[in-house]
Amino acid sequence: MASFKTEDYGKLINEDLSIYLRKHTDKHDRAHVSEETGIGPSTIRNVVYRTHTMTASSSKAIERLILVAIENCRKQIRDAKDAEKELSLMVAS
Repeated sequence: MASFKTEDYGKLINEDLSIYLRKHTDKHDRAHVSEETGIGPSTIRNVVYRTHTMTASSSKAIERLILVAIENCRKQIRDAKDAEKELSLMVAS
């Protein structure tokens, strides 16, 4: 995955990306990504919260965190569909 380019390094991540990552990942996700990538959890958090600029090194962790956020979104959709079915059955009873 090559989401980021050289010109992205030394800059803050896009504000929309920051919002999505804050909304759809948590500290546990950042900790797992840290273990997978070898990038410190505080570095990942600082990039996500836009207090530090992204580097070539931290971009690998952010790319991985994006994939985690996508999976979390998919899980939330599945959970919502299951809840909708269950609630519809309760109302129909």
